[in-house]
Amino acid sequence: MARTKISSAWLVTLLAVACAPVPVHVDSPSSSPASDTIEARHLFEENIDAIHKRDRARYLATYLHSTMLARNGPSGLEFGYDNWSARRDSTWPDTLIARNLRVLPITPGVVYGSYCYTVTQKDTTSSGVSERIFVKTSEGWRIAVTTAFGLAAGAPAQCK
Repeated sequence: MARTKISSAWLVTLLAVACAPVPVHVDSPSSSPASDTIEARHLFEENIDAIHKRDRARYLATYLHSTMLARNGPSGLEFGYDNWSARRDSTWPDTLIARNLRVLPITPGVVYGSYCYTVTQKDTTSSGVSERIFVKTSEGWRIAVTTAFGLAAGAPAQCK
């Protein structure tokens, strides 16, 4: 039997989505793995483009405005839109290179996405992997889970 390596971050992400009472439309006749993937990918690109253009309103509009918005990274899992520092933070990366954007339908109305990033801010460059869980809501597609895990200092940029 083949073994599959699953990261703890991935498991936390899946559990958060599975347990979250998010208003997802799963019974939509227009919902299919192909259309869900296309629509989630469009929102993914919108999210990255808003970062590039430093458009806070557009950036925040891509996220679920709920207590169930999950954010995870090296400092741990946090929930909620209202207490999210990104709503008030006025800093943007000097550069963001997003590579290998990938999306995978999980269930109708839920899509997983990931990308590799290299970001420079104030003469410090770091690389890592960021993940998103996209959900179809009554307001359209939104990001319900976002993660970012950087590589150790000095590690070469990589992404498989």
